[in-house]
Amino acid sequence: MATKSKAFRSRSTDQICQGDIFKNVKYSYIDSEDGESVNIVEYEFPLALIISQACDVIAMEDLTVKKCGKPAKFMPSILMCPIYEQNAAKSGQHIKEAFEQLALNFESENTYQGDDYKVAKRDWHYRIHALTVNVDEKDVIENAVIDFKHYFTVPMTYLIAHKKDRILHLDDLFAEQVTLKFSTYLARVAIP
Repeated sequence: MATKSKAFRSRSTDQICQGDIFKNVKYSYIDSEDGESVNIVEYEFPLALIISQACDVIAMEDLTVKKCGKPAKFMPSILMCPIYEQNAAKSGQHIKEAFEQLALNFESENTYQGDDYKVAKRDWHYRIHALTVNVDEKDVIENAVIDFKHYFTVPMTYLIAHKKDRILHLDDLFAEQVTLKFSTYLARVAIP
């Protein structure tokens, strides 16, 4: 049985933290540049989860807001993972926009092989985290997945400017569970 992650609705007065779920998160990066132009690629993820450690995120928000702090607390980027709708992720549609922007030919395939999703729903998959989020005993996010191969960073200033787009905060236990699974995925050896 899949873990139901408990969460609560974010308040504007709460500090930004590990486990926060934001909506409509824009991510951009420089794909290429030459002497005359720069190609900037931008994606917008419907939902994304902060997976950087809570102490680092809170310290960086304090430093950014107060415009003062210790160099050891400086962390220029906050690590996030997009949250995808399970069926779109299974068919590969969740990254079709990336293929289009990068002028890559998109070959349709099932990104889950065999029982991958069933294994993920039991919380046993090394790369895919099945996500159901529950607030006050009601499921508010269902049939969602996090693919640990997809992660990105945004500056704290972006998150502060878009604090109104923060919709949920996972209970600390569940936020830490996702972060630990992510770190395990990054530490893998000889697994695709």
